Amino acid sequence: MTHENTPQNHRKATLFLAVLLTCTLGVACIICLPFISMLTYSAILATVFYPVQRRLMRRHSRGLSALISTVILCVLIIVPSMIAFNLAAGQASDIAKKIEEKSASEGGIIPFLTHCVDRTTVYVGKYVDVSRFDIHAQLESKAKVLAEQILPTVGKAAGNMISVVLNLFLGLISVYVLLREGDRIVDYVLRLLPLSEQQGKRLLQTLRDNIVANVEGVFAVGSAQGLGTGLAIAILGVSPATLFGIAAAFCSLVPIFGSGLVWGPVAIYLLATGHVVKGLVLVGIGFGVISQLDNVVRPLFVGRKMHANALVIMISMLGGVMAFGFLGLFIGPVVVSLIISLSDMLHEEIAAEAAVRTMHPKAES
Repeated sequence: MTHENTPQNHRKATLFLAVLLTCTLGVACIICLPFISMLTYSAILATVFYPVQRRLMRRHSRGLSALISTVILCVLIIVPSMIAFNLAAGQASDIAKKIEEKSASEGGIIPFLTHCVDRTTVYVGKYVDVSRFDIHAQLESKAKVLAEQILPTVGKAAGNMISVVLNLFLGLISVYVLLREGDRIVDYVLRLLPLSEQQGKRLLQTLRDNIVANVEGVFAVGSAQGLGTGLAIAILGVSPATLFGIAAAFCSLVPIFGSGLVWGPVAIYLLATGHVVKGLVLVGIGFGVISQLDNVVRPLFVGRKMHANALVIMISMLGGVMAFGFLGLFIGPVVVSLIISLSDMLHEEIAAEAAVRTMHPKAES
């Protein structure tokens, strides 16, 4: 089938191809939707490890460099995680043994918990009237409900583990592919954009800088709050401090509450068991030092790349988490950085257009 080479036919062909491409992209989005989080994490990791890939490509092929970079990524993530979980598992096992020994001496886990609750109730009863609450009956009923829910929870956890392993496997493959073909994909996308080469590179650099800065900020805040929580709890003589420190490092990823999900319950336990001074000291350290590490450490990494104040960074992260979940920690600041960068580029483009009109007034008419 032949068509005349006319502007009308070209416009029809362009419109048809544009509509067809839009429909195809819509179907592709639906297909990729179940894997969007995994692909986003893979893109973030590939962006962080791209400098390693670029250095390796000076000596090795593109595919081998991507493979080596992916292996390095696995080692850096898996090995520290295994060490941390082994330490946590060891101390959790010690706690379980101590609870088992004490519960055995009390005649079973329910009497043991009842004894612990009685001690707390006696202390709290000095200040609050707790006679209206039947603590023992509530404890027994909750224990029965918990026992009935354990089996379904275990089955669901096993199913989730399979999903996690599958996503991890697909994520590593995605990281490898993005490291190997990422620069080609980016170059192709930049050629499609109606921007100059300088503007495209500037936009790309903004994305890279902010993604890397956010990843660095997440790890720095987690390490600082985990170390601070562990040291504070160890100094106060609470065991196991290592387990609490590791838990605080992971909980630092939770917006608003953060590591307070760890040191807060420990402080409540100390206050409820009569260690009022230690409990108040931990509360003071938690609010005054540990929680403030986020406001000090994160801006050092994120703020210098975003060129924004701490309030804007905090709002972008909290709003991002509320809108996109954990990914919002990265998406929120990146969006703010893009707004700043695009606003600057738009201002420059308007100024350049005005300069061109001033130099060529006849072209406008």
